[in-house]
Amino acid sequence: MSAALLESWEKLKTETPNLRIREAGKILGVSEAELLATKLGKGVSLLKKDWAGFLAATPKLGYVMALTRNEPCVHERKGEYKDISVNGMMGLVVGEDIDLRIFLSQWKIGFYSEENKGDSVLKSFQFFDKYGEAIHKIYTTDKSNLEGWAEVKEEFAVTDLALPEAIEKKQPATPPAPVSISVPDFLNDWAALQDTHDFFPLLRKYNVSRKTALEIAQGKFTKKVDNDVFQKLLTECRDQGQEIMIFVGNDGMIQIHTGPVSKLEVMGPWFNVLDPIFNLHLRADLIQETWVVEKPTKDGYVTSLELFGENELLILQLFGKRKPGIPQSETWANLARNYMK
Repeated sequence: MSAALLESWEKLKTETPNLRIREAGKILGVSEAELLATKLGKGVSLLKKDWAGFLAATPKLGYVMALTRNEPCVHERKGEYKDISVNGMMGLVVGEDIDLRIFLSQWKIGFYSEENKGDSVLKSFQFFDKYGEAIHKIYTTDKSNLEGWAEVKEEFAVTDLALPEAIEKKQPATPPAPVSISVPDFLNDWAALQDTHDFFPLLRKYNVSRKTALEIAQGKFTKKVDNDVFQKLLTECRDQGQEIMIFVGNDGMIQIHTGPVSKLEVMGPWFNVLDPIFNLHLRADLIQETWVVEKPTKDGYVTSLELFGENELLILQLFGKRKPGIPQSETWANLARNYMK
């Protein structure tokens, strides 16, 4: 079966040379992890399921490109893995460039891969969930420490030639059940927030989804806006020199870019940031809803733009650059609040 799948994949790549593995998997009816597993022993190795140990070793890799995505959006950031901590199933990387929030309970399969790219070899570590969907990938750059890559491969790669467990089939999402809550109490609790991180406990307390919460708070703390507002607002931030924070994630990872953006381009359905250290690729046609959101904190209001896709997927969050204890910039607040009028 693996040999037949590999043959089908190779035939597909011949017919469509630039087809990415994620799209090839969709065409062939398998997950990305299953497709990658067809190359075990042929430039691809499984990794030990010691995710905390692997994360602790990532500084050895040097300057790399970190990639995290969901279906409509790909977030790519170059830099080094620094200031790493793991507490149980939660991990953090909070270096100046690579900034991650990690949920290790979702990590099920890891691979080391070497892929020929012209005259060079592109090396990567890739991690997937139980459905074979990509959580996080780390790629070499021309500034990577290849000796460090060899050390990490030696420590964590294994010689098994089959996946350790079957890939589960993802079931269609069920619509959230209608909720009945005290709206005044919910809005009062929202108004009493002291930190942006207090928002998650608020959702749990009232057993509402994030998007439902925004709908309840519309007119007081939120406003639904047109789906082209992300492109407009990011362009305004670029033109006014406003540094921003862009969060993109999935169930196993959130990846954050903090800093300016410069080169913005539209290519078909894709809206792209194409800067030297940060790339973003967003399928604008897959955005279903866009919201401006305000949360009170002890440092003043924090304003964000939140993009949702199918089945209430949180595609992306956009903030002005800020740190705890420091109010958000007035430039950012004014730009974002213009869309709440």
